[in-house]
Amino acid sequence: MLRVKFQKEGFVVKQAEEDADYLIIKSALEIEERSQCVVVIGEDIDLLVIMAASINSENIFFLKPGKGKAEYALYCAATLNIAPQIRDNILFLHAFSGCDNISALFREGKEKCIDVLNCRKL
Repeated sequence: MLRVKFQKEGFVVKQAEEDADYLIIKSALEIEERSQCVVVIGEDIDLLVIMAASINSENIFFLKPGKGKAEYALYCAATLNIAPQIRDNILFLHAFSGCDNISALFREGKEKCIDVLNCRKL
């Protein structure tokens, strides 16, 4: 198994029981305590959403590799320009609007959710 091979080579290996996204971000936080900078590399935008909700460090970055004509993108959760009411509710918004595998919320789209959160009168 690949995990065993990496362990034999001296790598620290963690195996997620369920979804690995949270474990990846949690591990990045643990590494940051003893490192100057951590870069999480992945294609799944869920990683950035979890970072935005749980990290306020300027030392942890998310690198989304480019595909085709799309260039790579580098993000720092601490410097994302997200309104406080959006940041405080980003996990709910992301999950309720379908994460990255459903394109619309009740056929209204994700922007409708953001508009509701930005509205001061509900």
